[in-house]
Amino acid sequence: MENRMKLIFDAASHLFINKGYSRTQMKDIAKEIGLSTGMLYVYFTGKRELLSFLLKATIDPSFLTQEFELPIQSQLFDNLDHEIMEAFEQNTKSFSAHLDDVTNFPLEEMLSNAFDVISKYGIGCLLIEKNPDDLRKLTSYYKEYRQKFYNQVLSYITLYIQNGTFRQVEYPQYVARLIIETMSWWGMHITNDAYEIQKNISVELAKSICMDSLFHAYKR
Repeated sequence: MENRMKLIFDAASHLFINKGYSRTQMKDIAKEIGLSTGMLYVYFTGKRELLSFLLKATIDPSFLTQEFELPIQSQLFDNLDHEIMEAFEQNTKSFSAHLDDVTNFPLEEMLSNAFDVISKYGIGCLLIEKNPDDLRKLTSYYKEYRQKFYNQVLSYITLYIQNGTFRQVEYPQYVARLIIETMSWWGMHITNDAYEIQKNISVELAKSICMDSLFHAYKR
C-alpha cells in the first residue's frame, strides 16, 4: 500500500507539473506506473482528490504513509488551502527570526535554511506555479508568499553587507533574486521539471553543489 501510494505520488506529480493538471487524465497516470485506470480509481475517487493528495503530502510527508479508507475522497481535504497557507506562514515566521541579530545566523546557515524550505516544498510549489488556473486561491497566496521570501533574503543580504560578511554588490536586489532562483533550480527544478530531469541526483548532493557555489561567490 505504502509503496503503491508513493508510485502514484511520483507519477501524478510529474505529469501535473510537466504536462499540466488539465491536460493529464487518470489513464495517463495509471499508464505511467503500470496500473489499469480502474485500479487507480480504487485509490482515488477522481483527479481533483489526487491533486489535493499531492499538495497535502508536500506539506506533511507523513501523510503519504498513512492508512486510508479507500477510495480517498474530497472530504479529507476540506481545510487543505488553509493548511497550506498556515505552513507557509510558519516558514515565513521561522525564516525571519534572525533578522534582529544576524551575528549568530551567518550567511552559510541562512542559505542552508532557505534551500531546505525550497526543496521541502518544491513539488507543491511547482504544482501551484504550473497550474494557476486550477489552483486560483493558492496561486494568489503563493505570489504573496514568494514576495515575502524575497524580501527576507534581501534583508539578510543587506545586513550581511553592513556587517562585512557579504561582499559588496552594486545591485543587492538582483543578487537576492539570483540567489533564490539558483536555490530553486537546484532545490526543485532539476529533479522535477528541468529539460533533462536528473532523478539520480540526491537532495544532499544538489544542496552541496548549490551551497558551495553561492557561499564562495558572495562570502567576504
